[in-house]
Amino acid sequence: MAKVCFISPEYLPLSGGTGAYVYYLSNELIKHGNSICVVTGYDASADVKVSEQLSAFFLKTPKTPIVKSFLFAGSAFRKMNKIRESCAADIAHANLPLVPSFAVPANFGKTLVTTVHSTWKGEAEAIRGEPYSRLNPNEKFMVSFNWFLRIFEENMLERANRIIAVSDFTRRELLQFYKVKEKKIRVIHNGVDTCKFQPATDKREAKAELGLNPEDIAILSVGRLYARKGLFTLIESMPAVVKRFRNAKFVISGKGQSNEMNKLVAHAEKLGVRNNIVFTGYFPDKKLPRLYQAADVFAFSTFYENLPFAVLEALSTGLPVVTTYVGGIPEMITSGKNGFLVQPFNSREFSDKVLYCLEHTSEAAEMGVSARQTILERFDWKLIVKKVLRVYAEALS
Repeated sequence: MAKVCFISPEYLPLSGGTGAYVYYLSNELIKHGNSICVVTGYDASADVKVSEQLSAFFLKTPKTPIVKSFLFAGSAFRKMNKIRESCAADIAHANLPLVPSFAVPANFGKTLVTTVHSTWKGEAEAIRGEPYSRLNPNEKFMVSFNWFLRIFEENMLERANRIIAVSDFTRRELLQFYKVKEKKIRVIHNGVDTCKFQPATDKREAKAELGLNPEDIAILSVGRLYARKGLFTLIESMPAVVKRFRNAKFVISGKGQSNEMNKLVAHAEKLGVRNNIVFTGYFPDKKLPRLYQAADVFAFSTFYENLPFAVLEALSTGLPVVTTYVGGIPEMITSGKNGFLVQPFNSREFSDKVLYCLEHTSEAAEMGVSARQTILERFDWKLIVKKVLRVYAEALS
């Protein structure tokens, strides 16, 4: 049994994909008898002993993402130096790209493992073609100072004894853009809590519970309102769907920075579909399963991903999924079997596949059953944790 110290600026109750990864993986590790401490960012500083096996060290950090990462790193370094003896970690487990290398003091724990959720270089390359006006301040900084961010990323990759890539796409990206020894990389996909994210027993009831009209068709998208999520493409696909189904509502769940939502609203008004969109803002993790259960189709028009939790959660809920041929998504979805894959930026192809799901309900239902089966067989956290434990054993040997 090992003592693992996760370093991540995100964790529940404030969580993005990295926070979800640390939360669910640490829960599974505890079930296997391991002890966990989490050094993470939050609105206020606090040391919390959750149980005999779980301690969390919350460090007050600002909300602006890249600034947050660096200020969090400095606070994490100081905190980890203080808790060296009381934590006595076997494994320091950092999460890239959000944790700069200087966050983890030298010789903290017996070994260092890092999970790569995405790369600064890969993300910059993906959004390089986007109009500059669509980028938020975080994305503009990330593109302009990519060389600077990568210094800290490469240092962490160099220090790590083992690197977990969340998809084979991520592994290839690391080898293409970074000087990484291939023998250190292990591909372990993200997982999903299959008990938490289950198919709905009564979809109409779920819609009513969330304040949606049970008669409406709900087409759901979950994720931060960032350029790379391709929400302009999603909005451009809406007129064709709304023309055929007047009661179609596109439920967009997620928060953004500055005026990102205003840009999306302006685009929707221009295309005459503003009244067919429901923006939920940030949706609490506890209520998220119900949001998926209320949906009829999951529509994810992203153009850069490594292995998105939103797609895993939608598949686990048994939803027909329409998404894109990007990143690690084809490692989850076989197009036409457990979902549909279309080319990014192709709003016509996207709307065609959404319409297919709405017009062919029995085929869409079969797709949802296949989607759930994919998750149970390959992406349940119970399966994923065993692979992570093998990597820990390698790193300690």
